[in-house]
Amino acid sequence: MSSPEENIIALLKERQTPHEVVEHNPVHTNATMAEALGVSLADTVKNIMLETTEGEIILVVLPGDQRFDSKRLAAKVGTKRVTFAKPEKVLEFAGCAVGCVPPFGHVKPVRVFLDGALLSKGQVYFNPGSHTKSVKIEAARLPELGAMIPF
Repeated sequence: MSSPEENIIALLKERQTPHEVVEHNPVHTNATMAEALGVSLADTVKNIMLETTEGEIILVVLPGDQRFDSKRLAAKVGTKRVTFAKPEKVLEFAGCAVGCVPPFGHVKPVRVFLDGALLSKGQVYFNPGSHTKSVKIEAARLPELGAMIPF
């Protein structure tokens, strides 16, 4: 089974998406990632795995300096409520630990909900399933790299 990082790099190359991989000290939050990269928190991508009332694992993708509206997201998903997925579920679906979940390239399929505010950003950084690497791409390219549902 390939890792999320291998899936992501292969997809970026296949789609000819300009990108840059940046290595840094281990980071576990968007704030420490922004600090390690010397960029603003708003230039990072926050990826949060959630579980619906029915047990479906989903992902919400948003700017690193934003919080998501759980009620609005639950309505969009068609569930009563969403809660943070347990670390073992994150590992099972994303193929990596909490704190470095990527916006696409997961080892099991998940529905991905994209906060439209992210698309107005220029270059953004996300973890590719690794605490010691970040990938820099144009924010507007994110939807073409994974089936992302706007919310």
